Amino acid sequence: MDSKRDKKQSKQNEENYPSQLLEYCWNCGSKLTSDEWCDDCKVPIKEDVKLEVLSRTSSDESIRCWRCKGTTSGDICGICGSPITKQGVELLKEAVKTQVFEQIPLEEEFVFILSPKDRQVIKTNVRFFKLEAIVQKHFQVVNAALTNFGPEIIVHMPENLEVFDSFENESLLIENYLRPIIRKTKLSSDSKKYAIMRFFYWIPEDTTKRFAFNKIRWKLLLLLLTFCTIFLSSWLYYREIYAVITINKNIFVDVSIFTFILLAIIFTHELGHVLIQRLRKIKLSLPFFIPLPPTPGLLSYFMLGSAGGFIRVINPLRKRNDLFDLFLLGPVFGLTLSIGIYIGGIALPYIQDKSSLTTETLERIEQMQNFDPFLLMGWFLDWFGTNTDISPSFNPETQVKFLHPLAYAGLVGIILNGINFLPGSILDGGFMLGSLVNEKVSRVFSFISALLIMLNYNTWTLGILTMFVPLNVYQTPITNEAVPVHWTRYIIEAFAILIAISCLPLTIFFFISNN
Repeated sequence: MDSKRDKKQSKQNEENYPSQLLEYCWNCGSKLTSDEWCDDCKVPIKEDVKLEVLSRTSSDESIRCWRCKGTTSGDICGICGSPITKQGVELLKEAVKTQVFEQIPLEEEFVFILSPKDRQVIKTNVRFFKLEAIVQKHFQVVNAALTNFGPEIIVHMPENLEVFDSFENESLLIENYLRPIIRKTKLSSDSKKYAIMRFFYWIPEDTTKRFAFNKIRWKLLLLLLTFCTIFLSSWLYYREIYAVITINKNIFVDVSIFTFILLAIIFTHELGHVLIQRLRKIKLSLPFFIPLPPTPGLLSYFMLGSAGGFIRVINPLRKRNDLFDLFLLGPVFGLTLSIGIYIGGIALPYIQDKSSLTTETLERIEQMQNFDPFLLMGWFLDWFGTNTDISPSFNPETQVKFLHPLAYAGLVGIILNGINFLPGSILDGGFMLGSLVNEKVSRVFSFISALLIMLNYNTWTLGILTMFVPLNVYQTPITNEAVPVHWTRYIIEAFAILIAISCLPLTIFFFISNN
């Protein structure tokens, strides 16, 4: 019985720990000295981890590395150099086969590094000893090695963090398209702070032809579709109002005002991103506008006809401050314009005496106005307009009031831009918070934000997108994470979340009685 039990246990051990039976690496054939990973090609040896890595063909998203548990992107981990996709496994296998690092002495060796765009290892014109000398010029080097995935240099963290700027602007790096990946690290139980440097090959994208028709045709089509969906949504909404009461002489004028003003607000939001691009010399794509299909009836207003727009970061960002500021200014610009338009719009309401309307019409108007979103920011602006005599006098006992299309467009702009401050996965606030905290905290806040947005009938479509679009789909990696974000960004982030909550429509609709 004991013999059978031992055989069964042995079989289970073999299934759970097949690496114990391996003497040579399954990928490159090198002699194994560890049952965790291969020292030469860095692939995982344990079967479950191996299958997890090979299941990913390739990736441009951020992934948690199986070996160092750090968050990185690409096919090879930028922190520990291990492959995290099938493509990365093949790249390192080829590097071992060529044995490029054993042909000549280390100090004379040319640097081979990974090019994420080409998904292959590139031989550069930089010799290892020159690269090491450049690093020593700015930092105190602890260790330097040329591995199968490129140079790996560990340095003491400098007291003056501006040293990183001067290092990354070295002509040797820029002229040879070498971009450093810098992460904080620890060495055994040492209490000192260190940074580990690795490099990748990156030729900046040519943006001189960014306005060529073949590059912007899809963006133009999305813009045209967004215009059409906003126009249809607003027309369907105003059609419901005009079926009950004629608030203006021409429905087409109201619909056109709403459409063009809302598009102007969305454009201004994207203009904020463009401004920081100019200031920080960040390369961004032209904006992609997101149309939403209109729906009949009063709900057409709440579908809005658009989910706003988004931009793509063309070249990797260097520091956390750049990431935070890039996504901060868009909502700031859009919200500022929206508030100004709303204040101007509340000065031009459509007011009519109740005495000229039938009881049935008044009941229908009350039912429609119950759908109007209520938000703290709107309540404050209404109070401001009343107390400064911007809004004309209005008696709710004897009169009914409809907002001017300017005010409606401003209100929608306040909602869209304010919500963008929430730390959701696809929102600007998600990128802002991601520059301040780790991925786990970001996921928690993204889930909470999605719930807040999704539980409101005005914004539920955007909430669904925020809930189910993964956080790392649009995540923008930072090459230098050793430099912390400035403390003022934490204060700005707290203030931005408060602004977002004040712009989030309250779900009072669910508590309104139908009687």
